Amino acid sequence: MTRQHPKIRRRDPGPYRAWIASWTLSLQAARRSQKTIAGYVDAAAFLAGWLLAHHPTLTDWDQVNRDHVRGFFAWLARPSGDGKPCPHALVDPSAAPPGCRGYGKGYVNHVGRGLQQFFSWYAAEEDLPNLFDKVDVPAAPKSDEAPPAVLTPEQLGALIKDCERGRDFESRRDAAILRLFAAGGLRLAELALLQADDVSPHGRTAVVTGKGSRQRIVPFDQRAALALDRYLRLRAKHPAASLTSALWLGVRRRQGMTPSGIYQAIVRRGRRLGVPIHPHLLRHTWAHRWLDAGGAEGDLMALAGWDSPQMLRHYGRSARSARARRAYDRIDVMGGI
Repeated sequence: MTRQHPKIRRRDPGPYRAWIASWTLSLQAARRSQKTIAGYVDAAAFLAGWLLAHHPTLTDWDQVNRDHVRGFFAWLARPSGDGKPCPHALVDPSAAPPGCRGYGKGYVNHVGRGLQQFFSWYAAEEDLPNLFDKVDVPAAPKSDEAPPAVLTPEQLGALIKDCERGRDFESRRDAAILRLFAAGGLRLAELALLQADDVSPHGRTAVVTGKGSRQRIVPFDQRAALALDRYLRLRAKHPAASLTSALWLGVRRRQGMTPSGIYQAIVRRGRRLGVPIHPHLLRHTWAHRWLDAGGAEGDLMALAGWDSPQMLRHYGRSARSARARRAYDRIDVMGGI
């Protein structure tokens, strides 16, 4: 499994900060989702930090040209082995992981699309030419390139069993979180936003709020229902139970867990067993296991909250060759000849 890059600490945008703040306000006025705003603003801040490090004579966005942006994209994808710093070393050289190979095509495309939005807005605000009119956003990976990783059944089972060995609050909570992620395929934000009344262990359903504030009902299996019921019994005794309706509570803090808190809880569980893991990896694994078991693609789209088959193709290519080999054995193309 590919090691996940550590999260970069962005450099302070310095003289570029004012325009980034104005763009944030504009995105909020346009009622973009918090996740979209965070992604877009992070891309602009990332470029600003790079400009400060590599082109310190520049002091404002109107001095940035196409070659600067193209250089930034090239730097993002550049292997550290060519004598240049890893992208993670922009602020702290010690943060660069050994053998860093730069960022993948998917991330560079994500940053490029964010910057495309920023410069389009900036050009309209200042009545200037949009430099992205002649700058191509780096291409996303092709459908058969760099498929999303998935957990093996052994890894997933070990993670869950490690939680279920304990009967304390944290163990019961983490077991319920892991099983809901693995059995329901929820996104991190969807799981983090759950309220206590949104889940029904006996009905084996959760009402989640997905992208675009769209709600859907997510079913989960009997073992996830049992893990959730065990957690809810302990949650009722938590000091914060009467203070918040949030489903997931911290061990000591009297408030609901944030998406970051849930993310860190999952990472810690994986670290205990030497399994690199993050919440979205559980969603990858859920989609793969659904298709591997012969589940219908249309049903998967509805359960996952996807409007476009593009995401189905993206998730479906995880371990596609392994599924094809098992399908070959089931079909018996020779028919005994």
